[in-house]
Amino acid sequence: MNCKQYGPEGGPDLVCILGWGNRLHHENVQWLLDQFTDEGYRVHAFEIPVVVTDFEREYVAPVDRYVDDLGEYRLVGHSAGGLVAAYLDGAQTTFLSPFWRFPEGQVGIDDALLDLVSRVPVAKPMLPTGTASRSAIGELATERELRESPSRAAPTFIREARQAHRDLPPIDDDAVVFCSLADPVVSTRAIGRAVPAERTVVYDGGHELFASRSRDEHLDTLLAVVDEGADALTE
Repeated sequence: MNCKQYGPEGGPDLVCILGWGNRLHHENVQWLLDQFTDEGYRVHAFEIPVVVTDFEREYVAPVDRYVDDLGEYRLVGHSAGGLVAAYLDGAQTTFLSPFWRFPEGQVGIDDALLDLVSRVPVAKPMLPTGTASRSAIGELATERELRESPSRAAPTFIREARQAHRDLPPIDDDAVVFCSLADPVVSTRAIGRAVPAERTVVYDGGHELFASRSRDEHLDTLLAVVDEGADALTE
């Protein structure tokens, strides 16, 4: 797992766990990280592997070991990074479009098919995702981001994600979620079951707030929530 630090050495620590397929050099990821460093945070940004065979060992444990040395820190998790973040304790957490279940319904993925696929013990990307598009990710997604976004997933990733969904811990009472009701990548129903409406900020756009044309409209709220938690929404 790749981790890189940004911002002032003496600033308050903020751990940002990126989503499945996000890369630190992606333009819109850099925009997001720049917003945090401009606020004075020392950002520890994690780029997670696309192919895994053990969710706990390959996703959660490396971040958990890293944050042990930080003391107090704020936590931001996007998409699959939001799934990882849900398994960490002791941090004020902001979730961006957390991947707490595969999308459901007519435009979602059949659960029986996922169950069948997850039984294939293959750690090689082979299953089309259909999410590497500007309409799915966000209007500001660049050509490089789209080109480098994984178009296929490994059956072992499907298996581990589904198990992590089933074992999802209760979400902290001070956590806040930003999401789009038009998100085709994750289940907004699962988000609604885990976090009440008063701690959910809805934006217009695709899966990535930071690649959405409405990102500037929500930036002040995002920064306030990262700083103050759910209290920022009641002020």
